[in-house]
Amino acid sequence: MKKLLVLIFALLLVQVVNAQISIQSFEATPEKILPGSNVLLTLRLENVGDNDIKNILIKLDLNDLPFAPLRSSTETVIDKIKENDDAVIYFDLVALPNADSQIYKIPVKVSYEDVVKDSLISLEVSAKPKLDVLLADSTLVKVNDNGKVSVKFVNNGLTQIKFLKVTLQGSPAYEILSPSIVYVGSVDVDDFESEEFNIIPKIKDPQLAFNVNYKDANNNEFNENRYITLNVYTEEEAKNLGLVKTNTLSYIIIPIVIILIALFIYRRIRKRKNVS
Repeated sequence: MKKLLVLIFALLLVQVVNAQISIQSFEATPEKILPGSNVLLTLRLENVGDNDIKNILIKLDLNDLPFAPLRSSTETVIDKIKENDDAVIYFDLVALPNADSQIYKIPVKVSYEDVVKDSLISLEVSAKPKLDVLLADSTLVKVNDNGKVSVKFVNNGLTQIKFLKVTLQGSPAYEILSPSIVYVGSVDVDDFESEEFNIIPKIKDPQLAFNVNYKDANNNEFNENRYITLNVYTEEEAKNLGLVKTNTLSYIIIPIVIILIALFIYRRIRKRKNVS
């Protein structure tokens, strides 16, 4: 009796060993998923055993992950995979709008004939960063003024900006008095950081040239040039627009002084003539 039980157990064990399902490959379309967008996940399963296998259950575990099923369930059943054959299944998913840009590991559970196998696949959420460089404020009015320019660095994208370094590049159009390189650091999504530069404009409406270097949440590096036109007037334009304070008393006092000096000189000349 014992020998019979051992034989039956051995036969069952051989069947289980010979019946093996593995995930041969997987593919995400698109490969890099935008937050809030759809992705088609394709899994190819292979029967590497010597027997046909029926009723294979494949289940994705999306708990605590920023993905949800779309037009499908998180699990599906394959009726049968013959020995040395494979089968392809699909999952329609959507990345949640608040998904951070990073690589997510997704557990996959494959169950068949009292066998449960756990595997991991990965999906990458990636959004291209969008950095806007804007003029926030300026104390400069006219050419050759010494003043400050406040520049705002706005993250209008869907991913965090990290290690932001800003360089105000030199130009004959302006003189830089403050440090030309500043380290800003991180700029969160829908947020901004501001920096100030002290300059002297040498021409009317100079264009400030900035180089910005930063990385996104997945450590992809970006190096870009950005330009800001600074509204600066000539001395005459500033006076005509009333942007420069002028001393109106000087226009009255100076002519009076000139007239008094002229009268003084005239009287001295007359006295000399009368004396002679």
